[in-house]
Amino acid sequence: MRPTDTYRKHHQELRAIADRIEAVLDAAAIARDPTAAALAVRELFGKFSIHLALEDNSLYPRCLRHDDDGLRRVAQRFQTEMGDLGQRFDTYKRSWPGPLAITRDPPRFVADTIAMLQQLKARVGREESEFYDLVDKVA
Repeated sequence: MRPTDTYRKHHQELRAIADRIEAVLDAAAIARDPTAAALAVRELFGKFSIHLALEDNSLYPRCLRHDDDGLRRVAQRFQTEMGDLGQRFDTYKRSWPGPLAITRDPPRFVADTIAMLQQLKARVGREESEFYDLVDKVA
């Protein structure tokens, strides 16, 4: 088992939830009933919050103390980038706290959600290929 297998499994789960969200991102349907989209977004952020807490409290601190200088640099870069991305996700969550907010502007919700999911998927992909692979190699 690789040291990053748990984190990679979380990423698979996050991608699956993101796919479910994308499947319901139709502004007209959301205007009629935003429940499915709101629940899926809430599930995504619940899972994402747990994943971040595990990384922030375990994986990143270990990597930042590791003997390998390259791993420390990559961990620092990813941790800094995640702070910026985390702030954007927090802004998204404040903008779309639930079904009522979503029904006020479904087209904007769809656009904001697509942008957020693209950022999340890009981050997950980079983390797996650039960071997790390095962690697995030097651990």
